[in-house]
Amino acid sequence: MIKKSNDNYQSNNNVSNISNQSEYSDLPQKQSRFCSIINKLIPFAMLWGSLMLMYGVICMYTNSMGQDEFYRFIFFLRSPFVVVLNCLALLVAIFHSISWFNLAPKVIFSTNSNKRAQDYLFTAGLWLVTIAISICLVLFVLK
Repeated sequence: MIKKSNDNYQSNNNVSNISNQSEYSDLPQKQSRFCSIINKLIPFAMLWGSLMLMYGVICMYTNSMGQDEFYRFIFFLRSPFVVVLNCLALLVAIFHSISWFNLAPKVIFSTNSNKRAQDYLFTAGLWLVTIAISICLVLFVLK
């Protein structure tokens, strides 16, 4: 059997494995221990926030039958342990949005990586849209 070399495909040595590349590859290799811990806490904080919202919606749904469930939810939210967990989840969510908004221009404009002003404008635009939507939601809830 004659072994043919196939020049149509690159060898496995030259192809970079995309699945092994981290989404934070542009960040310094030695992140601080704090940032590493916060990055690992992001899924737990999002899960906690989702469970809190789901519990609140269930209590609001059963509120039509009686107000006991709604008050039980309010007293649950007043617990010091829950307040601390909610504050930590909020801080982790803010850290996640900061790192996500700083990473987005590097992914979107990967071919034009020399234009740092374009990155800053895109990040500022993302923050302006986020702040505008948050203000609209707060005004809607306060009405």
